[in-house]
Amino acid sequence: MDTGTKHDRIRILFVDDEENVLKALQRVFIDEDYEILTAQSGEEGLEILKTKEIAVIVSDQRMPGMSGAEFLEQAGSLSPDSARLILTGHADMNTAIDAINKGGAQRYITKPWKNDDLISTLHRASERYRLIKENRYLTELTNRQNEELKKWSAELEMYVQEQTVELTYKTKELADMNATLERNFRNFVITISNLIELRDNNIANHSNNVAIISEKIAEKIGLNKEEIQNIKIAAQLHDIGKIGIPDAILLKDIDALAPFEELEYKKHSVRGQVAVDSNDAFREAGVLIRHHHESYDGKGFPDGLSGDKIPLGSRIIAIADRFDRLLLTRVTENALNEIKLLSGRLFDPHLFHLLAETAGDREKSFSFAGKTVETELHPDELLPTMVLSRDIRSGTGLLLISKGVILNPKKIDSIKRYYNFDPPNTGVFVWRE
Repeated sequence: MDTGTKHDRIRILFVDDEENVLKALQRVFIDEDYEILTAQSGEEGLEILKTKEIAVIVSDQRMPGMSGAEFLEQAGSLSPDSARLILTGHADMNTAIDAINKGGAQRYITKPWKNDDLISTLHRASERYRLIKENRYLTELTNRQNEELKKWSAELEMYVQEQTVELTYKTKELADMNATLERNFRNFVITISNLIELRDNNIANHSNNVAIISEKIAEKIGLNKEEIQNIKIAAQLHDIGKIGIPDAILLKDIDALAPFEELEYKKHSVRGQVAVDSNDAFREAGVLIRHHHESYDGKGFPDGLSGDKIPLGSRIIAIADRFDRLLLTRVTENALNEIKLLSGRLFDPHLFHLLAETAGDREKSFSFAGKTVETELHPDELLPTMVLSRDIRSGTGLLLISKGVILNPKKIDSIKRYYNFDPPNTGVFVWRE
């Protein structure tokens, strides 16, 4: 079947035995960004469906030979994701209902139609189809990462399955579908960032930390929701290009790399952009990933950008990235002092005070009044409102829940489940009064 590329126009198939009706429908959509296909019988329409990927199918009910309901029923077997609509006259409501019940049509359109209403209806139907394809694309991308990294375990597959929600498009409103897709999207990003960090235990939870710090700085600047979301995604995946770097290089300090190794290492930001660019939802984040190693003085990589020519999101991720790495060996105050010395050379100096405020907020969030005693508990001893004092990781190293999270019944059930099939070597550490 000709599925075309990701950027092909959406295809709509009109089926009607009257050529003048088909021409009228084509005229309605002449200024719309769709590829219009037509067929003058159900049989001809089925042949098209065997060779073309169709987003929306609109069929007349009354046709010689195969009726619209019969055609849509067979079309559903050939192209189950396609939106199916029936064209019918006011006198044919019973046959329209038959097309919905038997042919799986989502709705009917009466003749004569109103052009604006018809365009709006097909816009919504094509958007529904696009969301289905986008969700399937994300699932397939996750599976490809599974093959490439060879790090997926049976436990992680169980986790992905638990997070996958079966969408019932015939009974849910578009708003419900969007909410489910957004939730799956967030979980997908977190899953990929966790897989990246499985290669280096020394940076445990680094991507999540950088994402949190970057998000808070972006919020303090006053960026809009979409900009903050792109920065958060880019921060979560900023090291995805390191997947292609050999372990012999990745495990060395940057200062210890040989020239040819340093050259290979510096490719990872570009590789990161390439890795996510095929997905429209990641395209803007990919630009931020590419430039997160640029220096404010123009001596960074890969493009030697300087000052405000570096995307703001990349400048935010750069300072958050270095700060979190410094915290591995330094207390917060010393880490901030080092960042301050590097501001104006490596980092945007205007971001330092925002980083300092964010660091202060994070310090306060971990200073739980009245909860100064850290206690190790068995999962069965956990209670709602307890606060995690340390990250929880599975026995195979997957980050499950970050420190600072307030437990609720759902999170406690998840912890118990993971301790059953992938138990860590310790209990759960919490703050208690």
